[in-house]
Amino acid sequence: MYNRAVSFIVITALVFALSPLAIDMYLPALPEMAKHLNATHSQMEMSVAVFLLAFAIAQPLFGLLADRYHKLNLLLTGLVIFTLSTLAIPMVDSATGLYLARIFQAIGGASSVVCFAMIQQQYDLQKGARVLTYVMAAVVVAPLLAPMVGGQILKYASWQWIFYTLAGIAIFAFVASLLTHAQADKSVQGEEKTEQANQSRRAASISDFVQIFKQPLPLAYILVGSFGFAGLFSFVAGSPYVYMNYFSLSPEHYSYLLGLNALGMIIGSLLSVKLLGHISPKVKAVISGTLLGPLSLLFFMLAQIEVPLMAIVATVFIFNLLLGLISANAIAAAMSFFPAQGGAISGVFGLSQFALGALFSAAISLSDAQSPVAMLTFMGLACACAAIFSTYIYTKSNADGEQSSEEIRMQVQ
Repeated sequence: MYNRAVSFIVITALVFALSPLAIDMYLPALPEMAKHLNATHSQMEMSVAVFLLAFAIAQPLFGLLADRYHKLNLLLTGLVIFTLSTLAIPMVDSATGLYLARIFQAIGGASSVVCFAMIQQQYDLQKGARVLTYVMAAVVVAPLLAPMVGGQILKYASWQWIFYTLAGIAIFAFVASLLTHAQADKSVQGEEKTEQANQSRRAASISDFVQIFKQPLPLAYILVGSFGFAGLFSFVAGSPYVYMNYFSLSPEHYSYLLGLNALGMIIGSLLSVKLLGHISPKVKAVISGTLLGPLSLLFFMLAQIEVPLMAIVATVFIFNLLLGLISANAIAAAMSFFPAQGGAISGVFGLSQFALGALFSAAISLSDAQSPVAMLTFMGLACACAAIFSTYIYTKSNADGEQSSEEIRMQVQ
């Protein structure tokens, strides 16, 4: 039983990591790809925003389908789409072709959202929160480790091999999911309720999706996590040219600094599970989100001065440590309000998370991302917004006598 649980967590984390890998693994190759496709740096940066936007739109659709249809089949179909579109990218000859392939790649990657519903279906709130912590660690660490992998591939092969490698990882994830998640799916099917109850849940799923937007408290938790994610992708979109052009770092040294940020994320996730495991996910999300407030002031201050590289590195490290505490706890807190609508709530979370990520990434792409100002400003803005919603949760919970999850569930039903 323990080995099966570990396998489920590892494979689910790998599936979730595919899209962050697709977003960031090719970042060190952007200058080389720009020459090959005869495109500008801004056009290449926009390919990140295109992926994020398509990914954001596709996730709620997969989330709704996950509450209505077979979750494993949806996941496997998405992995096939992801693999084929990834293999198509090395064949494109223009920025437009790249955008089109990235859209389909994002649609396929969005199928990972059904894993949230799988986790909620198999585990109670406490165990589910722990599983989510490990899985979300992969989501937030992968964008930082991915350029390191891409940079190493570029040392020995052409940029096309970055996407061939990613396709190989996706094929492995498909086979592993077919084996691991199929076993979990069978165990869940044996415990499911009657078909009549399932039909009732299917009929209510769209209205449940709408109801999520009507509940300010769980929606605030979603926005805390989403703005934290927007700060991460502000860094992802702006750091390649800030670090490698403005500060003249080599791709290899750039990848080392990304690895340091990944370490901060891992430390934050481990603190959440090991040291602070006895604390409610809601409390951890609110406290960590509130701490982003002072950090936002630091980002704004650094944007106004001629800041040294190490000051940026240290501040971004602290941000990633806090994000490791926020990401899984925010989604776990939001999902606790909707125990029967795992697909819908995870779809809303994905939509909010990646739509904001696309918005912030696009804004940096349209600005002068070759200086630290834009990147630091947008990271500060994202931190400030997350802190505002954390403060809102705290004040509303106190004012309402901490409205319980059960009360909100009654409103939804």
